[in-house]
Amino acid sequence: PSVRIPRTFKRFCGLMVQLLQKLSIRASNGPDKLLKVIKHPITKHLPVNVPRVGFSFSSETIVRFQDYVTSQKKRLDSVGIVYVLGAMAHGKIDMSYTDTHVSVSEYPLSAAYCASRITNAMENIWNIV
Repeated sequence: PSVRIPRTFKRFCGLMVQLLQKLSIRASNGPDKLLKVIKHPITKHLPVNVPRVGFSFSSETIVRFQDYVTSQKKRLDSVGIVYVLGAMAHGKIDMSYTDTHVSVSEYPLSAAYCASRITNAMENIWNIV
């Protein structure tokens, strides 16, 4: 797999508008779909028998995420893990399709910062420099 991130925020916004209006984004040099809006239920699109971890500020289980990922390394390498983030400023996501709920901070975090913590922990566990 490869990725090409839009160079400017304006181009990124344009792609997101296209995604919401046309429900998919196709590659400019072929028929491949790069992004697609999926229909509910979300569980239909998640892998089967894979642990699903939801991130919520309201969770009673507060973890240092680097330690959490290290403790889950064997499971991560064998079957993988699904991480569920709420990408919204206010409100709560439906956590009924997750197995575990954890909080990675005592303070509310933006979805972008939470995703950053996840990717940094994965980089460390897989020794990506």
